[in-house]
Amino acid sequence: MKWVFLCGYTALVAGAVGLGFMRHFRLAAGPPRVSWSGLLFGHRGCRKVRGIPENTLRAFQYAFDNGCKGVECDVRLTKDDEVVVFHDNNIDGQLDCPQGRKRIDELTLKELKSYRYLEDPTGKIRVPTLEETVLLCRKSRTKILIEVKDLRNIRRCVDKILTLYQRYPEYMYEQTTIISFNPIVLYYIRQLDAKVATGSIYEREFIRYCINSKVDEIPRILHIWPAFFDCVLLHFQEWVASWFLGCSLMCPDYRLYSEAKHRRWQSQGITLYFWGFEDNTVCTPEFKQPGIFIAADDKYEGFK
Repeated sequence: MKWVFLCGYTALVAGAVGLGFMRHFRLAAGPPRVSWSGLLFGHRGCRKVRGIPENTLRAFQYAFDNGCKGVECDVRLTKDDEVVVFHDNNIDGQLDCPQGRKRIDELTLKELKSYRYLEDPTGKIRVPTLEETVLLCRKSRTKILIEVKDLRNIRRCVDKILTLYQRYPEYMYEQTTIISFNPIVLYYIRQLDAKVATGSIYEREFIRYCINSKVDEIPRILHIWPAFFDCVLLHFQEWVASWFLGCSLMCPDYRLYSEAKHRRWQSQGITLYFWGFEDNTVCTPEFKQPGIFIAADDKYEGFK
């Protein structure tokens, strides 16, 4: 009984110390994104649309032309420190690179621009830079969700992204939000610039997905017990991230929706962004409530 009391007391003290530590380093709430409620975004611009590669200027234009008010894009850093829009960490199966499997961070921007997309019948579409994407969206005041995918070069990638906030402040601060699965990315961003809006993305089996997809940036220790670490990460994202990181958005997979979570985050002034919809049949009425916006791959009309 004595040991039970001692362990419980120790856990209580450790929890109190941890809470005090987190309060000290907690970031202030980010700029609100309440005005984004009810909007429809094009996920990677569009996906699986014949002849239009995802995450390209053509894909973003397709989304605009079909009624989307914003686009989501994924960014990585090239070998020469240019931020480009590309989902995977390698170009295998997407670009006609003669050397075969190549990582984005092993190629310079010039090398990357020399390859065409395999699904582009014109042979003219190229991997865009983030700045090119910003300039396209800026013309029509279209909003952008910028997802940081690069986990190897976090600081350099974020630093380069933030230069665009200095270059186009009137657009970037109001019309863009940086999102990531990685809490370290979000904390680093808002330590550098508290005026930047951020969003925490999460799903139920993120670590297991990364391991199965052979994402080599995942630390080896997470391979030991991925289900446990997924559980820890999920609880951190749902209960701590919005408070500690000062997120403007919470961005769960749509399967994690609950009315209680919606009410809780809405009461805190946090807007919800849902993604992962296979088609419009799973986009049920709860996803069209105030305080929520969503992204779709194509056939946008059915999601409105």
